[in-house]
Amino acid sequence: MGKENYLAPGIDQGRAPMPPPRFVEVFGLQVPVDTYYLHRGHTWVKIEDDGLVQVGLDDFAQKVFGPADEVEFPESGGVYFQGHVCLALVRGGRRAKVLAPVDGLIEDINPEVQSQPRLLNQDPYGAGWLFRLRPSNLKYNLPNLQYGEAAVAWMEAEIHRLLGMLESEAGVTLPDGGALIDDISGHFPALAWRRLVQEFLLQDLSRLWKKRS
Repeated sequence: MGKENYLAPGIDQGRAPMPPPRFVEVFGLQVPVDTYYLHRGHTWVKIEDDGLVQVGLDDFAQKVFGPADEVEFPESGGVYFQGHVCLALVRGGRRAKVLAPVDGLIEDINPEVQSQPRLLNQDPYGAGWLFRLRPSNLKYNLPNLQYGEAAVAWMEAEIHRLLGMLESEAGVTLPDGGALIDDISGHFPALAWRRLVQEFLLQDLSRLWKKRS
């Protein structure tokens, strides 16, 4: 099966460069409607012209977990698989493990984020990318990711899940037309860090997968 059967429209070698990515705003979050594939653990994948893929954290993750003190990166040359832990965010002595969105071999990490973790929050879909990898199984990985209108609908559902947690556990209701503030975990400690990690970075799913392997 050729690339055109499982990559986003327009992603193919030999074609003209793609136009800049488009985003829509949902509750103050930027959600990509093209170019980026979203993993349910709130990482993203962007396929580059040379066949490598960039990986980063989406806008939802940076708003929920706030500014990291440190990012524990994977080692260059390491092989990771979709749904396996590949890195961790560290904040205030707490760690949030993050799952790899696709299978592949780590080519390099972003040295700017390594030295300035706040880039994750300042530019999550641009300068805040985390690492690049050489994918090994995109044909089977990409159908498990969210893209286009499906990504927007999924993100809306995730935001409503978060709003439900805020209302039930922190007593906070977002006004109609309101936007999520930055650093949800920092502003609302009633939302336990561990619970946020399990709910939105899918750590329970990762542990169960490993037990079955």
